[in-house]
Amino acid sequence: MTLFAALVGVGTFSFFAYEYAVHETRIPELLERYRPLGSVTEDSVARYDMERRYRDLDAVRSYRERDAA
Repeated sequence: MTLFAALVGVGTFSFFAYEYAVHETRIPELLERYRPLGSVTEDSVARYDMERRYRDLDAVRSYRERDAA
């Protein structure tokens, strides 16, 4: 009985997904809208470098405050 219910559920989901994909006319527009404009790895490297620079500045500031005290 549970196998039958699972198959009915998967079949129903597949039917609605297929109907949506066939009749939805905005799919190419949405794919183009949310497409990444550049490389994901290049952005992450630049972000990591910026974060590292700020961490280094914070470390220098904390060492100066510790030595001054």
